[in-house]
Amino acid sequence: MAQPFFDPVLFIQEDAPTAVDLLQTPYFCNIDGHPHYRATPPEGQELRVAAAMDPGVEMGNEYHVLSATTTHPDPQYGNQTQLEFQASEVKYQALPATRQAAEAFGMTLIEPGQSIYITSPQPRLSLVDLEFGMFAGHRSPYEGTGNRLLGKVCTDLEHHDFPHIFTSIDPHLPLVISVGKYWPQTQKIRLADLWLPRGHALYVPPRPKLLGQTCLALHGNRNSAMACWQGTGRSSVRTQTLLQTENSYFYWFWNELPSTHPLLDPRGTPHA
Repeated sequence: MAQPFFDPVLFIQEDAPTAVDLLQTPYFCNIDGHPHYRATPPEGQELRVAAAMDPGVEMGNEYHVLSATTTHPDPQYGNQTQLEFQASEVKYQALPATRQAAEAFGMTLIEPGQSIYITSPQPRLSLVDLEFGMFAGHRSPYEGTGNRLLGKVCTDLEHHDFPHIFTSIDPHLPLVISVGKYWPQTQKIRLADLWLPRGHALYVPPRPKLLGQTCLALHGNRNSAMACWQGTGRSSVRTQTLLQTENSYFYWFWNELPSTHPLLDPRGTPHA
């Protein structure tokens, strides 16, 4: 039997989830760069307040949205909105995950020595350890290609009515979270990649669908291992995510055009 020339490509490896009961441990605490869920924050920690997103703050590369078509392939699990951009390709802006950049996209940066109170309509969530391969973004859940490795990275973002916490726990590499800010009424979207340093976390509060929203904060984590492309010799990144895994409903937003994701050098400066 013929043997493959390359090792199998890792998309995403997911460990068994651990239950988190927010009635018992409602605080996420970053203790010396390590995530903990506790009943109360440790003495001396700074308690962060979830940032309120300002629709007037604009970061990221802007694109005009020609149309938005929503379908319901699985009505119990979520809906999908295909966005048509006025562009031939899409380029995300590489940004260090500073407090200001996180807040611009409706997130709160949790640095070592800081805590935050988690709000959620559902008090029982799941904590999942994940490993993202450097090619995890080269898959499309929307175009009927299954787990096939594609020659492009499409735009794949979401929001939902439960909180997300992305924690950078890899011992070697930062974590990359793709983000978007979408104004449906004015038909524009801004896109960026937030490079989250090791030992830091991003808190995303519940974002349900509300009538008359002028601005939607979107995020996605399939490009988490972008730092592998800096020539580190590593092909995957470890991360930990808090989310709702049962009876959860998602709002996905996607675009089929190829997207490029510039790297951020160790000094926090985007490559040209």
